[in-house]
Amino acid sequence: MKHAAYYIIGLMIFIMAGCSSVRYDTERYIINNIESHQTGDYTSIRIMTLYNQANNKDGTHLEMTAYKYQDKKGLLISAHQYYKDRKRAKKDDTDVLTNTAFITLDTTQCRAIINNYNLLETKIKKENAQVDEEIFIDYTVSPDLYISSGKSKGTSIPGDIALWVKGEKYMLSTEALLATLDDFMKY
Repeated sequence: MKHAAYYIIGLMIFIMAGCSSVRYDTERYIINNIESHQTGDYTSIRIMTLYNQANNKDGTHLEMTAYKYQDKKGLLISAHQYYKDRKRAKKDDTDVLTNTAFITLDTTQCRAIINNYNLLETKIKKENAQVDEEIFIDYTVSPDLYISSGKSKGTSIPGDIALWVKGEKYMLSTEALLATLDDFMKY
């Protein structure tokens, strides 16, 4: 039990310290994958962080950054996951591993999420889960991103929504997702 408490405290410190790493990873992705650099030329990009939240329950961190580059406007989703790895050998000191995925959405995809969310919510509200049953309804944004709403016996309106980013689940409140997308559309 004592070791579990130390692990949880260590993981929380690692996640909090990792917040600056998350921002660095986002900037690194933008400069190397969104911007185009030519010798002797200047480039200019505008970025704005719209959502940046760590989830201490499941060891995830989600950041959404709007950008304007040349004639393009996009939303970069940076999804970070921290998890404990099993020891592979007695002298293996690896405790916490990270996984980072990036997805870029354009305005059409963001508008599609906003427009389809109400239908997703309507569909999940109509479902009646049996005891010990969970029901999920997904909306596919792209091959690497879908949003998922769930319901179990005794729940009526989903408060949280799952973003499945490249096969990994990231939870956030419905209000936060919709507000972030609305802010992006206004940017």
